[in-house]
Amino acid sequence: MNVNVIYEENIQLNLEKTHEIALQWLNGTHKVKINNKKSNPPRFIEAKQGTMMANSGHDPNWKKKIRINLFELEGNQTLVRVEATPLSRNVLRVEKLKRSWYDGLFSHLFTLLHSVSSQTSYKKSLTRVCQFCGSKIEDDITTCPSCGTFLE
Repeated sequence: MNVNVIYEENIQLNLEKTHEIALQWLNGTHKVKINNKKSNPPRFIEAKQGTMMANSGHDPNWKKKIRINLFELEGNQTLVRVEATPLSRNVLRVEKLKRSWYDGLFSHLFTLLHSVSSQTSYKKSLTRVCQFCGSKIEDDITTCPSCGTFLE
């Protein structure tokens, strides 16, 4: 049975940053071999991950081919699509395999991307500095939360 597992989400990061984080994530996973290090522009990453020594198709480290496609969207967003195909011909209980891979492997990538995205958007909103106390403040604040000074 031919099984192709696909997960996708929109991430509030630009294409290059998303590619960099996905590549770092792949390098940190168990037994990975990345086939392409960089596409120009960075649109996809192909790799093989896992081991054939796993005793069932429901192990997140069961050998698979992974392709991460990146699509640039408006508003500094990237659509991340992860496609995984087991390298074994014998796959039983496909739904259990999909859930195992998502819970055991791919959710970590999406959690990491969302974490960096929220940190990046938070840092961007703290672009002003109070001229009296030097505290970093959000752009839309009119009174400094540290010293109480009215800001113009």
